[in-house]
Amino acid sequence: MTTEKEFLATMKPFAQSLLDYAMEEGKAHGITDARIYVSASDRLENSVEKGQVTKTVSGKTYNVGITLYAGDRTVTLTKNTIDEQRLKDAMLENMKIISLVPANADKKMLESEKVFKGAKQNLDLFDHNPPTTAQLIQYAKDVETAAMAQPGVKATRSVSVTRSEDHFLIVASNGLDVNDSRTMYAAGASVIAADKSGMQISGESSMARHFSDMAKPEILGAEAGQKAISKLGGILPATGDMPIVLDNGAAESFFSSVYSAIGGTALHRGTTFLKGKLGQQVMAQGITISDDPLVARGISSRQVDTAGFVAKPITFIENGVLKSYDINLLESRQLGMEPIGRENGPTNTRIEPGAQTPAELIADIKEGIYIKGFNGGTVDVNTGNHSREAYGLLIKDGKITDTAVSGFVVSGNLKDMFMKVAVANDTPALPSTKHRMAAPTTRINGCTIAGK
Repeated sequence: MTTEKEFLATMKPFAQSLLDYAMEEGKAHGITDARIYVSASDRLENSVEKGQVTKTVSGKTYNVGITLYAGDRTVTLTKNTIDEQRLKDAMLENMKIISLVPANADKKMLESEKVFKGAKQNLDLFDHNPPTTAQLIQYAKDVETAAMAQPGVKATRSVSVTRSEDHFLIVASNGLDVNDSRTMYAAGASVIAADKSGMQISGESSMARHFSDMAKPEILGAEAGQKAISKLGGILPATGDMPIVLDNGAAESFFSSVYSAIGGTALHRGTTFLKGKLGQQVMAQGITISDDPLVARGISSRQVDTAGFVAKPITFIENGVLKSYDINLLESRQLGMEPIGRENGPTNTRIEPGAQTPAELIADIKEGIYIKGFNGGTVDVNTGNHSREAYGLLIKDGKITDTAVSGFVVSGNLKDMFMKVAVANDTPALPSTKHRMAAPTTRINGCTIAGK
């Protein structure tokens, strides 16, 4: 394992040498600014089947990204090498052709006065007490054992556990000087269940910055098996308009469409129905979507984005009102807005909980569907069209039944669906071992179910 201190001791002088070369050698070619990005990644993955290791993948990789600026002209090169001379040669070749690149002032680096230069905050993203390889393998074996112990589970398609260690640093002529080191653990099980009705496949996963935060293997394996079992005997529900209720995972998938609709690319191209809606009611009252980059041990936490702008907590939707778009530096300039510190996208998103329990949210539903997941489909944020195949359980007389349903399509328009959303009070805490976006049990009234 390479520590942050060891990475910086080697790579900081290396990156600074490249930056110095770019600025000095570049003078003759009109280079006015430069940015150097260096990353190192060490990854180990083990897969098991029938209690034996069936695959091991490991390797360490380096990536160097260099961006050269000549006024409003920009050229970027990326190399998977830390051979300094090769990188300098590549820079020189790009310096010679940068005058041919079309000018675009929006692609300039962040203004130096806006670059974050404060003290680094410890978000505890690096596990300094990592498990041994034997412990990782045993974790995967325990997941498989727990999955196979569930009645109705016939086999596992795959069970794997991965450890990755990532370091990066950025230095630039605008004063940007940031670095971070983080670990990530991820485990997943894909399980096959079968009965007289046929066969179903499902699974479960877990992820965490620290191995000690991972889901217990016996719980992860059991949940994977139970998910597959719950899909057995699925029938096609009747076609009609009815309420749907999304579990936490399905709700996470649904709310991700909000980011598609408020994303800078779609806004700049005019391909989202939420363009020009800042300050307007775009979702039902009571719906608040916040994003906090400073969650300790958070999956997507960061103090500063890679453009150099400080990342602060943001509320994108407040009580249904659109408060901010999700934009990077380039998009902020294209749209005439200030950057928001999300060069790398949203961080730790949370749908704030409602007042009702999940049971209370469902209690008045005479007939509906409790959705446990989606299988692909189409979500078009330009027209608002939502058409996704789903699976889950029937809701009858305010209760979730044991009757599995699958193969149906949930249709509607996001413009209407957003205004008909209601949420329960069970938003998972962050960081979560299951969810990048913490979403509560969610109800949407009046959806069209295309079934039999």
